[in-house]
Amino acid sequence: MPVKPTLDENEYFARQEAERMRKWAQEREAKLAQEERERRKALHFMKCPKCGADLEEIALSDVKVDKCFQCEGMWLDSGELDRITRKDAGFVRRLVSVFGR
Repeated sequence: MPVKPTLDENEYFARQEAERMRKWAQEREAKLAQEERERRKALHFMKCPKCGADLEEIALSDVKVDKCFQCEGMWLDSGELDRITRKDAGFVRRLVSVFGR
C-alpha cells in the first residue's frame, strides 16, 4: 500500500520548489543585465559622446587621448588627467599644440 505524503511534506517540497524557481529567476535576471551592459558597451565603445563619430586613440608620452576628428573633441579615460597634470607644463603646451586649432 502506497504511503500518502503528509501536509508537512507537501509544504516542504512546495517551498523547496518555490525557492529553486526564485533562485533561477534571479540568475536569469543577472544574466540578462550583464548581457545588456555588454551590448551597450559594444554599441558605444570608442564613439564620441558629443557627436557619435568614431574616436581615434592618440598616444602622447604615456597618456593615450581619445580624439574625435569630427567635432574636435578630446576625451580622457580615468586617471589620465591626473597623469597629465603631474607632467611638466611643457607637456600640457604640447598637448594643446597637437589638438588645438
